[in-house]
Amino acid sequence: MMSLKLISEHAGKLTKTIFPLIQKHKNYFSPWIEMHGWDINDPEILNILGRQAILNAYIRKTFPDVLLFETPFDTLCMQQDIPSEIVASLKSDNSFNIWGELYNALIPQSKRRNIGQFWTDKRISEWMTAWLLSYKPKNLWDVGCGSGNFLFTAMQIAKNNFKMQYYGIDVSPLMLNVALANFYNYKIFPPKFLLQDYLTFSLPKEVEAVVCNPPYTRHHHISPEIKDRLQHLFRLYFHRTISRQGTMAFHFLLKIIAELPEGAHAAVIVPMEVLDARYGKFARQILCQNTILKAVIHFSSEMNAFAKVDVGATILLFQKGNGLDNIVKHLTLTSFPNTKELLQVLRSDVQSIDFGSIAVQTQNELIKVPKWFSISLNEKMPNYNGLVVPLKELATVMRGIATGANEFFALSNDDVKKYYLEKFVVKTIQRNREIQDIVLDETRWQNLLLDGKRVWLLYLNGQTITKNLKDYIAIGETKGINTRSLVKTRKQWYMMEQRNIPPIFFTILTRGNPRFILNKAGVRPLNMFSLLYPRKQIIANDCVDILWALLNSDFTLSKLQSVSRTYGGKTLKVEPRELDNVPVLNPLVMSNEIRQQIKSFIAEFFTHQNIELFLQEINHIVTKLLTDSSLYLYQSNFDLVEQLQLCERTALYESK
Repeated sequence: MMSLKLISEHAGKLTKTIFPLIQKHKNYFSPWIEMHGWDINDPEILNILGRQAILNAYIRKTFPDVLLFETPFDTLCMQQDIPSEIVASLKSDNSFNIWGELYNALIPQSKRRNIGQFWTDKRISEWMTAWLLSYKPKNLWDVGCGSGNFLFTAMQIAKNNFKMQYYGIDVSPLMLNVALANFYNYKIFPPKFLLQDYLTFSLPKEVEAVVCNPPYTRHHHISPEIKDRLQHLFRLYFHRTISRQGTMAFHFLLKIIAELPEGAHAAVIVPMEVLDARYGKFARQILCQNTILKAVIHFSSEMNAFAKVDVGATILLFQKGNGLDNIVKHLTLTSFPNTKELLQVLRSDVQSIDFGSIAVQTQNELIKVPKWFSISLNEKMPNYNGLVVPLKELATVMRGIATGANEFFALSNDDVKKYYLEKFVVKTIQRNREIQDIVLDETRWQNLLLDGKRVWLLYLNGQTITKNLKDYIAIGETKGINTRSLVKTRKQWYMMEQRNIPPIFFTILTRGNPRFILNKAGVRPLNMFSLLYPRKQIIANDCVDILWALLNSDFTLSKLQSVSRTYGGKTLKVEPRELDNVPVLNPLVMSNEIRQQIKSFIAEFFTHQNIELFLQEINHIVTKLLTDSSLYLYQSNFDLVEQLQLCERTALYESK
């Protein structure tokens, strides 16, 4: 049997022959390109179109007698000579979703991401469809069915239940052809597939079960007209105005809940952002008030349930109805259970599981919880009598500078010299990967400068416009920088939002290495970072560097997950308002002896530069503090504000 690799290599060669035809008729494919969220001027797109055309040709040559959906590539397909051995190999391959795998091999994930195409693991498909089928529905609808994983799995589980009716909806005729090819490969009569955009299509009133892994794309891909229609629908069903900023997955979820009849069941995968972002409160409220939530299944940060995709996903299992007193099960998986094991946990009152952890809560309580993922951690913070406080009590957190056009405002040293902008720039840092350490000093910043990184920021706030600066501004206008959505909102488009130099800054999005960085280089970071400005009591008591050290302790870093959005593959995203609430040890209540000990570790670190040793020492101190209350001072019942005021008065008294 010919391997998928050899077939995809053949497709790549064949694409070269079809490329000139696609290039010649590029404008004909404009609607198709737009539907996928691609840029028609991207030189790679024409090659991607060629690969899609070849895949469509493979399907049509392999199943010439099957009624397929029309695509823009059909005329091109008939002109292609597909070797008979490839046709035979594809037709006889019984691998699960072989045609979907071929699509993945031909179309890079970076391009599939634009239309929100993420594949569901076969094991996850089994959990969701088996749970739905356990309620014996008469029909099952897969919304955004893609290559048909859910439907194929459901039909295998149901076996000879011919009374069941299966339906698939997708916006892409090519993906529906891929799904049809998968069913015909197995000689299984396919479901009824509908070429529809679900956001403009209404589920029938007799629907009994819905399964969905919705597109993971931003709200910008939803047209204003469709948003208006959805707003009308949501007001009709939920009697409230819903945020327009929610992602495509957010709108899919709410539309499914709105259209489900009472008693119908749904199994939906959503990114954690749908539940835990600022707009996620609408999804949480609607789920709690309009459904009976059976289970919320999370994946631990170490478990990448969606291969090659950094997406923190949650599975929602619910029934349409009102269940505020209902008990919701939160499962956090550390490994994949088999379907029988998972269903048994969902049906029973077990308190522990071998493949993760379990927590329970009523929907009435759940509606008030701002971070649903944190419930799954099942962790209660002990009372440390003021030693442990949320970061916002010790520092103000702000997002870094949003330029609106980094390629124009963030400059390399050569750029600054070329345009004579030395008087108009300040030090900056643009990307997380440019600083992997917990300190950014002058030497490290200079190394970035020598490497040609964009370490200067055009930082205008009312300076006199010289001829050189005027010429550079004109270049930006020629490129249309002044028409960008954020840029054009400014009174003068080239003026930059102002930030003081932060003593500490934090990496908002990281993969396995979140870190608080001491800003010894005096940079003003861009918006991939959060900026920390310690409160005056921290500064007055010379505790800025101590706060920085404590923030990098295992104690605080381990708590980031409870306030953040966790994605797959240990990827963590912590927005400024989320960072506000991360627990940190309060240096103001520590004994002077402990403070001095931490300061000595910091001084030694700047000499030996051994981060591992330094953090070991800090973690040792933190452990001692958490277990020995005699090492911190103020244990009375007055609150942190009073503690801070006392520290401030003490500092003033000692200075006299």
